[in-house]
Amino acid sequence: MIKILENVSLKDKNTFAVDCRAKYFTEVLNEYQIPEILETNAFQSSKRFILGGGSNTLFAKDFEGIVVHLANRSIRIVESNKKFVLLEVDAGMNWHKFVEISLNNKYYGLENLALIPGTIGGAITQNIGAYGVEVKEFVHEVRGIDTTSGEFLVLSNDDCKFGYRTSIFKTELRGRFIITSGIFKLSRKPNVNLSYPELKKLVQKFPFIKPDPKYVFDQVCKIRSSKLPDIEKLPNAGSFFKNPVVNGETLEIIKQKFDDVPSFELGEGKYKIPAGWLIEKVGWKGKRVGNVGTYERHALVIINYGVNSGREILNFARMIQNEVYETFGIHLDFEVEVIE
Repeated sequence: MIKILENVSLKDKNTFAVDCRAKYFTEVLNEYQIPEILETNAFQSSKRFILGGGSNTLFAKDFEGIVVHLANRSIRIVESNKKFVLLEVDAGMNWHKFVEISLNNKYYGLENLALIPGTIGGAITQNIGAYGVEVKEFVHEVRGIDTTSGEFLVLSNDDCKFGYRTSIFKTELRGRFIITSGIFKLSRKPNVNLSYPELKKLVQKFPFIKPDPKYVFDQVCKIRSSKLPDIEKLPNAGSFFKNPVVNGETLEIIKQKFDDVPSFELGEGKYKIPAGWLIEKVGWKGKRVGNVGTYERHALVIINYGVNSGREILNFARMIQNEVYETFGIHLDFEVEVIE
């Protein structure tokens, strides 16, 4: 039996600790509760938002609809052999906990994605990535329910249309599909990825160390902890902006004014520029306006120093957008999902 609550505070359900309220709120403990939720008047007659860990969400105001919080958190082995294992993981499972469990059971591949906040559902939706790895490389299938038909569906990796920090769940199926679980294909044999410059430098600095998956996991956790604030002490949602992708002509124009601009070639004449560098260059790293500011160690991270209104955080982010656009002619897209 499901419970639909009314006028519920979401402060402890989002890592910005914004004290917004949902008109209706319900929690999913297993996928079989979802069809019942779809039949409720609260779901059928109002806006809907599917909430996981709330680590990539900014509520700019109270939500005048129903928030469905995914709290299903189990893991099941679907298939296992000497080469790989298929694990079905519920959408509400904490992402970092899943990475730890996988490593402890000698299922490899996710080490570079350690310590990323959020849940399985959010990781898939966002196609999270870090230190040379994206989650799409390990997603075998995604299972969920079509909110229009009420059917349970299975989507292949190709069906998910993964892109840079996006997927079909953020575009065509946004609001029409609830992810209930993801099936991940992980290797039974260690195969570390040291392509990211910071990891590569560590290996070069300590050539006597033979990096294994546990070493990569530990180093990624150490690097992330040194750069990113603890959300329990300084509420934030990680990187607020995406790294922009530009063409060669735009990059050359920027180089004429800023010859130190870093860039990463993506192929087909496209280049990625670190958004953190752009923000720092316009003087917004470590800057505060009232009780909102960017982190002094990482310009991409916006911190809530004590506001209750998500609107103040959004206004701060837009000031950064405007400054970067006026200086570089580049529009920074939000990586965080803003709910207005």
